Amino acid sequence: MDKTWNAWVWVKWKAGTPTSAWERWQGNSTIKQAWSTQGEWDCCLALDITGHDQLEEFVWKHIRSNEWVESTWTMWAKRWW
Repeated sequence: MDKTWNAWVWVKWKAGTPTSAWERWQGNSTIKQAWSTQGEWDCCLALDITGHDQLEEFVWKHIRSNEWVESTWTMWAKRWW
C-alpha cells in the first residue's frame, strides 16, 4: 500500500459559475482526480504533487488563475489502511 503524502485542494466557486469552468483543468496531468462536493466547498481536486512549494505554485498558477474560483483550501493526507 502507498504510504506517501497526497495533496488535496478544495475549491469554492463564485456565484453563477458555469459548468464549463471545469474544462480549463481537463487534461492537466497534475490533477489525478476531480470531485464535485456538497457543503462548504464545491469541488475537491486530488493532485500529483510532492512538496509544499510545488503545491503552492500549482494552486496559484493553475487553480486560482481560473476566473471562477472564489477561494481554495489545501491539505495533505496519507493513507494508513
